[in-house]
Amino acid sequence: MGLLMAAVTTSCKKDDEENDAGFDGSISDIENFYNSDVLDELISLGLDINTGSNPPNIEGVFNATPFILQASSVNGDTTGSQFPDLSMIFSNQDNTSLTIDFNGVNGAETYDGDGSFISGEGNDFSVFLKVNVTLNGNVAETTFAISGSIEDGGLGDIQVGLIMIDDGGDPDGAFIENNTGRLLYDSDGFSEEL
Repeated sequence: MGLLMAAVTTSCKKDDEENDAGFDGSISDIENFYNSDVLDELISLGLDINTGSNPPNIEGVFNATPFILQASSVNGDTTGSQFPDLSMIFSNQDNTSLTIDFNGVNGAETYDGDGSFISGEGNDFSVFLKVNVTLNGNVAETTFAISGSIEDGGLGDIQVGLIMIDDGGDPDGAFIENNTGRLLYDSDGFSEEL
């Protein structure tokens, strides 16, 4: 079972004007990037959002395991369910523009978030991206938010929040419903650098 339960490939979706407008790591800019409903849903699920314009460098490859469902607004989900491990690749971090590239693998799903935004201070960070998910010709748009802290040899207290923005009508019943989401976490508190 993947994060969206049936996704095969994804690609980043971000308007050029959002990139041109700049990002300062504030809660208001995070809200502008997503929207108030998405931000409110992520917060209600329990995502720790680390604001700020001086995030730590998190470039590297990390593995979140065991990857557990912490909270959900998806009908039928069971808190505590285990999902496939999440491999995370962070690269090309730019603390001037507060951008970072993200690639991830979760079971059969792959995620591509080139030019995602990053915020944080000290050792704490959050990464924000939007992705298009394609399955059998059906396309859905979802958000990703990843929070945690940099530690020696890995990342601590990783949380991954996702909200479905537009399931494209979901003709095959493969995606979670619009405006629902999940919060998953690395339950041993440490995502080792590979």
